Amino acid sequence: MTLRNGPVRPRFPLSLVHPLGPFFRYLPLSLRRHLLYLRHMRHWGNFATPLLWSEKLQWRILNDRRALLAVASDKLASKALVASIAQRIDTALPLRIPETYWVGTDVRELQRLAARLPQRWVLKPNNSSGRVRLIDASTGPVPWGELVRIGDAWTQPDEESTELGHWGYKEARTLLIAEERIGSGDGPPADLRSQVFDGRLFRLDYSEGYGTSAHRVAEFDRDLDTRIPTGLDIDYGSIDQTPIEAIPRNQREAIRTIVEQIGSAFDYVRVDGYFDGGCYWFGELTAYTSGGLGPFGDELERSAGTAWTLPNLVAPDPREAEWRALLTGTPKGTLQA
Repeated sequence: MTLRNGPVRPRFPLSLVHPLGPFFRYLPLSLRRHLLYLRHMRHWGNFATPLLWSEKLQWRILNDRRALLAVASDKLASKALVASIAQRIDTALPLRIPETYWVGTDVRELQRLAARLPQRWVLKPNNSSGRVRLIDASTGPVPWGELVRIGDAWTQPDEESTELGHWGYKEARTLLIAEERIGSGDGPPADLRSQVFDGRLFRLDYSEGYGTSAHRVAEFDRDLDTRIPTGLDIDYGSIDQTPIEAIPRNQREAIRTIVEQIGSAFDYVRVDGYFDGGCYWFGELTAYTSGGLGPFGDELERSAGTAWTLPNLVAPDPREAEWRALLTGTPKGTLQA
């Protein structure tokens, strides 16, 4: 039963100077982001007139307060957005969305539905990132006591909105979700992470075995045929074929069409999903990819920065009411309807 529960918070005395310690959150947001950028990138960033992709991500964190980013950070709103897209596209691959079984704020309520849950399912918070519990009741009893404790913790503010200043997660609804589990393995299925700028796929990363010693990645250009060396020790290597390369070209083109349609409303978003059972499964949207602080090479920094045209925040968003509507209310899962 795999658990990802966000970053490990440092102990004393490191906590006194660490970004996840008790004091960092009280600094002005701009100073926090500059210090984080310097710590990870080893140079000062230009956040006022950014050129690099990582700098533009910092600009977003500091300046962009559009409801669209809250939709990307709210898993249920993202699923509703993608459901509306799935109704109007027709591709060589079905676009599927994991079924939502339950939505609430107290896992004790979910426990009362235990007899109706399938053996394999997933628990996750609606308004955070990097937190998930994979459940498989066929391998042992469901640890409800642990899930209650985790759920209670997940409904509290975490580093996304407190220390890191990722505004969209603060605006997302504080809810817990139990949903359909994709794949049949012990861990999470291999995932597809698609970088989309203005509705155009820029790069797709295939990631297999995340969080394990067998973790491997492969990066593809927009054609989903041309492999781009990552320079990482976990790169698939040119002689190894990924499952994406093994499927017919029209299905690869369908994946590109799907992620471009999902990302069409955004100046930049990462569309996360899975290829499983002959379908593309939507996972979630990521508006703050690695906080713009990941291990990016110079070429990728420049090319992705060029691909990203920052929005005019003064101009009104004609779809603002649509985004706000996706963020209202508390949807019910299929076991609650």
